[in-house]
Amino acid sequence: MGRTPCCDKAAVKKGPWSPDEDVRLRDYIQRHGTGGNWITLPGKAGLNRCGKSCRLRWVNYLRPDIKRGSFTPEEEKRICDLHASIGS
Repeated sequence: MGRTPCCDKAAVKKGPWSPDEDVRLRDYIQRHGTGGNWITLPGKAGLNRCGKSCRLRWVNYLRPDIKRGSFTPEEEKRICDLHASIGS
């Protein structure tokens, strides 16, 4: 009943991403962009992953504009000020 989830297909790899997969995804997106179509991207990039998995990996881990590390004191103050004024 209903549509089969994208990652239930037999040839789709599940589980942790390998460093090689990260490199392939990052290189493909930097050269070609996403084209707005994550469904076809894994095949074009040579990955055995579903499009949703590729999108989530890019958005949450591989994007070059993701800031990693601790908050600066200024960022911490701003967060506290905003929390005090508008709540959680």
